[in-house]
Amino acid sequence: MIDSQSVRSAGAPAAGPESTVQVPGKTLGKDDFLRLLVTQLQNQNPLNPLDQNQFLSQTAQFTALEELQNIGKAIEEMKQSGGASSLAQAAALIGRTARLSGRDVQLDGTGPVSLAFVLQAPVAGVTVDIMDWQDSPVRQLRVGSQAAGAGAIEWDGRDDLGRPLTPGTYFYRVSAQGGPAGSAAIAAAGPVTGFETQGTRVFYRVGSALGRPQDVVDVQQ
Repeated sequence: MIDSQSVRSAGAPAAGPESTVQVPGKTLGKDDFLRLLVTQLQNQNPLNPLDQNQFLSQTAQFTALEELQNIGKAIEEMKQSGGASSLAQAAALIGRTARLSGRDVQLDGTGPVSLAFVLQAPVAGVTVDIMDWQDSPVRQLRVGSQAAGAGAIEWDGRDDLGRPLTPGTYFYRVSAQGGPAGSAAIAAAGPVTGFETQGTRVFYRVGSALGRPQDVVDVQQ
């Protein structure tokens, strides 16, 4: 197999199978890999030619390397395209009124926090899903029937296994069960005053709340 960190010296006298020239600190790409393969074929020992199975194995490595690089490039292009689209969408919402089913919440570690919401109609139950900053679920809370209007659920700052979570910014999403068709549970509402970015992610600033695009219920002029 071809060693990506060393190549055989074509011009040096043969000193046995272990004679190599080191290439320190160099990252080889698919073009380097192909050149190494061609060089190895040109300088193989006629009395001991490269084994056919070994040649096929190295060719497969070259193909796999090229495919991995193409996949990486495609993923990066998707990220850049998605980020630009999200920024354009956020900019178009500034000044308009939005309603969100989820928003941010600050956990300071000093005690429970209240997760507020507004119900448009009476419902048979309410579910609150809590996520960390990376959108990984950490806790799910459920309550029974609730009347229309403002409500809240207390969160003790622990995950589903009862472990205390690190203080910081979390997000929660409210969903209602058993209500009239079309009714929604609202965690925040107000004018979109701006947006914030974190890597390729975009967050909307709605009043005092920080919301995620997937939590937008509707937008009005």
